Amino acid sequence: MPADLFAPEMRPPIAPEDRAGPRLWLRRLAIFRDPHTIIRDVSLKPGLNIIWTPDMSSSGSPALAHGSGKTTFCRLLRACLGESGYTTDVQRSRILSHLPNGMIAAEILIDGSCWVAVRPFGLPGGEFVVQAASVEEAIARGRRDSDQAFIDPMLIETFFPMIARATPPEVSHEQVWDVLRAWLTRDQECRLADILAWRSPQTQSRSRAQVLGETAKLTMLRLALRALDAEEQTAALRERKLVVAAEDERRRQAYQQKRYLDGLKVVRAALSAGEEVGFDDTIDQKGLVSLAEAALAEAMRADLPKPPDVGSIFARLNALNEERRTLEAQQQGAVKEADVKRGEAERYSAEANLGEIDISQGRVRICPICRVGVDEVRAKGCGISLERCDLDALRTTIADKLGKAAQLAGEADNATQEAKRLEALIIQLGPRHQALEGEAKDADAVNRAAQAAAKNVQDWIYQARRILDDVRTLRDAETVAKPTPPATAALDAVRAQLEAGRSRARAAIRTLEEKYQGIMAAWLPDGVEGTVKLDGNGLKVDAQFAGRGEVSTAALDSLKIVAFDLAALHMAVEEKADLPAFLVHDSPREADLDGQLYERLFSLLHEWEDSVETPCFQYIVTTTTAPPRDLQTDRHVRLQMSSTPAAMRLFGMDI
Repeated sequence: MPADLFAPEMRPPIAPEDRAGPRLWLRRLAIFRDPHTIIRDVSLKPGLNIIWTPDMSSSGSPALAHGSGKTTFCRLLRACLGESGYTTDVQRSRILSHLPNGMIAAEILIDGSCWVAVRPFGLPGGEFVVQAASVEEAIARGRRDSDQAFIDPMLIETFFPMIARATPPEVSHEQVWDVLRAWLTRDQECRLADILAWRSPQTQSRSRAQVLGETAKLTMLRLALRALDAEEQTAALRERKLVVAAEDERRRQAYQQKRYLDGLKVVRAALSAGEEVGFDDTIDQKGLVSLAEAALAEAMRADLPKPPDVGSIFARLNALNEERRTLEAQQQGAVKEADVKRGEAERYSAEANLGEIDISQGRVRICPICRVGVDEVRAKGCGISLERCDLDALRTTIADKLGKAAQLAGEADNATQEAKRLEALIIQLGPRHQALEGEAKDADAVNRAAQAAAKNVQDWIYQARRILDDVRTLRDAETVAKPTPPATAALDAVRAQLEAGRSRARAAIRTLEEKYQGIMAAWLPDGVEGTVKLDGNGLKVDAQFAGRGEVSTAALDSLKIVAFDLAALHMAVEEKADLPAFLVHDSPREADLDGQLYERLFSLLHEWEDSVETPCFQYIVTTTTAPPRDLQTDRHVRLQMSSTPAAMRLFGMDI
């Protein structure tokens, strides 16, 4: 069978000639109980670094391969590379309870210069990064106010100056390494589910990538792969704005259409017109405008009821009330006059009675001056008065008073009779007053009914006029109300620009795809093909068996993600991507991934590092499955742990 000249081939990455090693790699990671006591000291190297906790099939012991600290090792490594949260809050409390003065430190090589990152396990504020020969030297020097807290600014300036000027709005200049670090050191909890699955919320890493949307992460990935230029970015931003504007226009038109249909339904109901009736007249029927005009004319012709003349009724009632008030005043005057004259008569009568005139015997028994018996005065003389008692004059005075009393009593009786007469007249006014009040009440009811009827007519006219106005407005808005698609010319133009940008990006994507296909060909059995596609729906990596189409299982899906990351690492080594050639995979094997396939991962990376004197990349992988036998050496297995005994765990104790 002839060889397939176009079959993909995986060649080890070739770094530029002036590169003598990785631009970024970790030389050492140390865990301290206190500034003077090291618990764990892990040396790393360029190329392949294996962190291994043997499973039962490899170790020959009943010790579990889980719980030894592989993921924690990756988290501590990420913390030294600037990630804020080095573990979950619960685990952090446990670590602090055992290591209150503990810390981690890493020697980070950047373009040949050694930088040491120191992170205490305690509260934030004690971390620092300094250029030093070793972690011991940095710890002995201590933190100074001028020191950087994290290594992010240095890495951004060294590796990402171009990306930092082109980030999406959701990613600030200071967050560039935070986001890309999440890609290069994926969470084990994400289970290699997707090329953009980098940080799981349950890890509490507080990374920006943990809350970043898919679009922003894809933009950052494409920027790093040099598969996105400024023109396409501008077009993408313009497209988002146009899509938002188009959606707003669609909602506005939908709202207008609903208002139009609701208004049309209301006027049809008011005019008792069916759905078939249009705005204008036809040969067969009147239109809505004519029906509304006719309804208004009919309302205008409605007779308004004439209210009764209540003014004359109230005038007569007022005159009657005035007459009654006059009679009542006269009656009260007669009663008062009778009382006054009767009182005067009683007074005169009382004065006359003081003389105690004995009419029957014709003599005065008591002197009206001294109140002594007259006979006694005559016999003995008066000891009080110097005047002589004139009995005749006294009799005349008494007689006058009695006459005056009789006259006043008669006048009082006449006044009483006049008061009774006036009272009778007042009583006679009652039926007339009641009749007028009833007439006024009836007239008022009729008047209110007339006013209500007039208001109904006015409302009828108002509603008819409003319906006519609404019909005319709806007719004018008929063309506007008909939904029209949002303006798409600008959107089509910007999407054409996006497609042109993707076409330009396809060169970089094609390079990525070639690396990806080569890795898949070297890793998987013959007949497996890999593809990388960039379109309007995003970036997609696939693997398919020739003649069978795409095949998807949990193991194969995770393998595709690992191959994608390795392809990006390959490009970074050859400096065809704006990335450091640095990659960490935490337990990348899914349960049903074939063991021989998994071994090829280690062999592939070993081929890459073995093809040169000093590899220009660093790949760190944790595993429970044994690596190939020829790689189970101290050169490649940089740390071997076990869940039991406790001394074999990462911290050398129970945490």
